[in-house]
Amino acid sequence: MFNFFIAFFRFQRLAEKTRAGLPYWLFWFLLCIIMLLVAFIFLRDKDLRQKLNLFFFKTKRKLIKIQLQVRLKKEKKKKDELIGELGKKSWREGIRLEKSKKIERNLKNLEKNRFRFQKRLEEIETKTEMFAGELIESDHKFDDEVKKQQAKIRHQRKKLAEIDENRRQKKLDILEKKEEFEALKINMKAVDKKAKQLENNHKLGEEKKEIKRAEIEQKIKVQDETKKAILKEIRQLRKEKTGIAKEKAALQEIIEGYETKVKETEKAKEEKRHIHLKEIEAWEKNKEKIQEKLKEIVRQEDPLFASLGKLINELRIDHELFGSNYSQIDKADKRIREIERQIQNL
Repeated sequence: MFNFFIAFFRFQRLAEKTRAGLPYWLFWFLLCIIMLLVAFIFLRDKDLRQKLNLFFFKTKRKLIKIQLQVRLKKEKKKKDELIGELGKKSWREGIRLEKSKKIERNLKNLEKNRFRFQKRLEEIETKTEMFAGELIESDHKFDDEVKKQQAKIRHQRKKLAEIDENRRQKKLDILEKKEEFEALKINMKAVDKKAKQLENNHKLGEEKKEIKRAEIEQKIKVQDETKKAILKEIRQLRKEKTGIAKEKAALQEIIEGYETKVKETEKAKEEKRHIHLKEIEAWEKNKEKIQEKLKEIVRQEDPLFASLGKLINELRIDHELFGSNYSQIDKADKRIREIERQIQNL
């Protein structure tokens, strides 16, 4: 063993800083020696071993006692539940005892209160369901109205888009006619210039001048008629454009009316919804109060049923329905006595 540790620690690599002091393996060697001495002392000292055994035995006994106390608590709780169940069964079957008159009177009062509160609870649930149904119906009604108004808005917006396209087309037509008019003015100036040149041309004979003059006059006449027609078309287009603008304004006003109607409908929906939710909340609070009262009745009934069950169990009333209850209670008593005996024997 010694040679093994010497061989093992000899090959341990030491840091540069530790090589200046004692060898690193020496620490581990001394530690192993100390551990061996402690083990040797433990094996040699009988009193020490007994003390350690006694310490571990006490600890084990405490753990066993805690486990038994937990089991005892569970068994007692189970017995209490069995006795309470026996009391409930006897009450349901209408078995009455001379000693249990006070308990029966209290149970009757609690039963009356429970019946009254359950009836009130049913009324509250009916009211809550009614208001919830009215809320759903109201929401559907307002939603349908909003959908109708939105459908009308979509239809009017479609017409508005057509009007905008028509108005844009009228602008393009007017621009086109203006360009046509400007081109006509240029042509008219050119014809007027030719007329002046014709009059100033002394080389051309009078007969030819007359022919040319007639041609120019015909052109001027055609240009005047074209000018009047273009101006008339421009006026008509502007009139139509103005009409389209008025139609657009009227349409926008109609759309705004529908949008206002949507906002009013949504506001009315929220107001109605708030009223219904407030009513439902109030009924829900009443429901919680009634449920709490019913829980309180159950809490008051449990000790009364337990007391009644104890009386039935003590008197061992002969009834065909109580046989299984008596058997279970006896088994629970037996387990409780056995656990208590084990705790006393520790």
